[in-house]
Amino acid sequence: MAKFIRRAVLGGVAVAAVFASGALAWAEGTKLRVAYFLADSMLPALYAQDKGYFAEAGLDPEFIAVQGGPAVVAAIASGEADIGYAAPVPPINGRLNGVPVKMFLQLAQEVDPDKKYTWLVASGASGITDLAGVKGKKIAFNANGGLCELMWRDHLASVGLTIDDVEPVVLPFPEQEAALEQGNIDATCTINPFYASMSGNAALAPVNVAAGTLHDLQQPLMNDALFATDDWLAANGETAVKVAQVMDKARKELLADRSALEGAAVQFMELTPDAAKSFSLPIVNESMAITPADVQKILDAMVATGMQPGPLNGADFVAEVKY
Repeated sequence: MAKFIRRAVLGGVAVAAVFASGALAWAEGTKLRVAYFLADSMLPALYAQDKGYFAEAGLDPEFIAVQGGPAVVAAIASGEADIGYAAPVPPINGRLNGVPVKMFLQLAQEVDPDKKYTWLVASGASGITDLAGVKGKKIAFNANGGLCELMWRDHLASVGLTIDDVEPVVLPFPEQEAALEQGNIDATCTINPFYASMSGNAALAPVNVAAGTLHDLQQPLMNDALFATDDWLAANGETAVKVAQVMDKARKELLADRSALEGAAVQFMELTPDAAKSFSLPIVNESMAITPADVQKILDAMVATGMQPGPLNGADFVAEVKY
């Protein structure tokens, strides 16, 4: 399994390089630099690029692979990318810290009882069997101030613990499986495709201790989004609509064709064919439209868990795109 994790790091860079060079073969379109990291809800974009759907829409994207959501925000802030892909927490934190970004499409959601796409996973060797058992243990999340930190904080609170009751370790998603196997961490927050790989790792003997970003998911919760600066969105509304239309087409194709989804998961998510059989897109709502109410749920959880002082208003973080 460690081999898969190393390949995931290199694979993201390789995908970006292939996409950048492949664009030269297509007719010149509107240049679009997309900062992203390898994660399940990004799959339709990678699939669409491979199929030429962006080119058909008059777009010429360059996909720039980075290590996580905060790095995506940094790429937008520095002008290295036009739009970014991440969980909602990094762009929220970015805006609160002076980076003028807004989210304009949501790509993933979760809801009870069985559509949950983030997991807290412990190694069998850790001895952890439930959430209460993580007290005093080394727990990992992929970045400070990210969705996984929120997930840990929320679920710990649900059993009367706080982040001070564990030993947090920041570790990128592709490195977590090996760290669990080696005993460098006891439990982690993970997403697909990495969860699918961990689940099939007999040596790891993984134990699921929680699922879903928040412990209460009676209503759908946004997981991932595309975002850009206020200035870019004001000047490139047509491009944003085209991106949404391409993503919508790719998502519908993959949801309608299981074999295409599994093939894309093998090709772009670096999964084995067996692991791809359990892969699914984290989609609850067909529409990618994002509203202030969608963001407000995340903001309220961030305030409740001490990640940000309140009050915060969802309308400050959203640019609605009609496609």
